[in-house]
Amino acid sequence: MAGARQSRAAHRRERDARESLTQERITLISIGVLLAVAIIAGFGFVWAVVLPPRQHVVTVGNQSFNAGAVEQRALFLLSGSTSQVAPDDPIQAGIDEIKNTETLLQAGAGEAGDISADDLTKGIRKRIGVADDASAEAYATAYASFLKGAPLDKATFERMVRGQIISDRLADKFGKTAGDFGLQFHVWGVASADQGKLKQFRDAVAGGADFQQTAVAMGLATLDRPADLGWLLPPVSGFLHDTAKIQDMRAGDMTDVISPNGGVGFLVYRVSEREERRAYTDTQKTSLGQRQVEAWVKQQQADGKVPVTEDLSKSEKDWITKTLAKDSARLLRQQSGGR
Repeated sequence: MAGARQSRAAHRRERDARESLTQERITLISIGVLLAVAIIAGFGFVWAVVLPPRQHVVTVGNQSFNAGAVEQRALFLLSGSTSQVAPDDPIQAGIDEIKNTETLLQAGAGEAGDISADDLTKGIRKRIGVADDASAEAYATAYASFLKGAPLDKATFERMVRGQIISDRLADKFGKTAGDFGLQFHVWGVASADQGKLKQFRDAVAGGADFQQTAVAMGLATLDRPADLGWLLPPVSGFLHDTAKIQDMRAGDMTDVISPNGGVGFLVYRVSEREERRAYTDTQKTSLGQRQVEAWVKQQQADGKVPVTEDLSKSEKDWITKTLAKDSARLLRQQSGGR
């Protein structure tokens, strides 16, 4: 019994550690993206500010979206409401979100089944962080507060939630065919806004110092929140794939001090173990299923089942950038308690 309690406690510590590092990374990256956009506006570049937000940007199947819709989605992603890591290119991320959601809604509904009112409510609760056992009154209050501060209207947000429900159902379906074993990496990581501190940390570990003990000694981790990120699937896209290149690392390899957003926030990762055939957890099977959903969405578009037309002009991009910079600055003021 004591061993089981210790095992559960260790599991909680590892989970909290991953969440802690992820949250620090999210904060650093999100602030960096928002500041970068705000800085662009601060240089006083001249844009076609008269461009109306109704200018067409993308059509997905039977739905068309204008520059204003893209700007709202981009701002929503930047606000941290829908993604774990803020996008490097928020405008393209907004367009991609529209394309993915609409493809799921238009082509995936038949694969995933009906979405009831209760299903939608559960999806909204999950998206805004309201527990399933919270009262209807608490949910209503939280949802109203969320919508008040969100850069999207209720109908658009709920359409996105419906798309996510379809995605989750397809991921569960596809995940059952993922197999039971595969390549995994045991990854450690630390994050800091102080680049020099991380360089000092990396030099110490490269010289033979223990990753966790050094991280604790330098205030980059704690005993309750260790630097152990656990066993991860090989990344197939994004920062871990393109910059950290975890998928190419061997046991004992460590990244340089790297920045996911041009110098605001820094990270160091180390692979302590690599196994070619490690048993998947249920969560990992779901992740593998989600990767298959992404491939399925792209295939629907490529096959013309949900045709996509994208025509973002320079003037439209300039208008979105300017508006996004202004709205991002406003969000930063709100989050910091200003007006």
